[in-house]
Amino acid sequence: MNEVYRDESHCLTEADVRSDRDSQITCQCRDAIMDARYIYFTYLLPARDGNLTGPILALQQHAAETCGQDSRAAHEATQTREWTWGGPEVVRTYPSDDVIQRIRPKVKDGKPFGRWVPFTIQLVYHDAQGRVTRTENYPSKELFFIQPK
Repeated sequence: MNEVYRDESHCLTEADVRSDRDSQITCQCRDAIMDARYIYFTYLLPARDGNLTGPILALQQHAAETCGQDSRAAHEATQTREWTWGGPEVVRTYPSDDVIQRIRPKVKDGKPFGRWVPFTIQLVYHDAQGRVTRTENYPSKELFFIQPK
């Protein structure tokens, strides 16, 4: 599970999201589906704990809301053993450390706390055979916090 949650190469993080149209390919969507799948396949399906019917329904509803899907799609994603995350490959390109250091930091109470760092995002969509079907490129920015010395 830790590998899935740490891998952001096929889902969008908060800094990457452009609008609600990206809901279904966000890491929040993927994580909500994975949470429900974990409870369903680990506890409910093998009948380890039959008291989790309510929580699994709540997790499915949370997945549907987070992903902008209908309840049926969330139900299928959380209870189909063969389901896999279908997000695009996400390539984030940041400037070099030298360039980041030259960005003027934001100051709060007289102390620098972070820099807004511009970066580019490329979404690479593949077909079932792994061939690239389309790409999207767009800019974003992320706040890099300055560690106190």
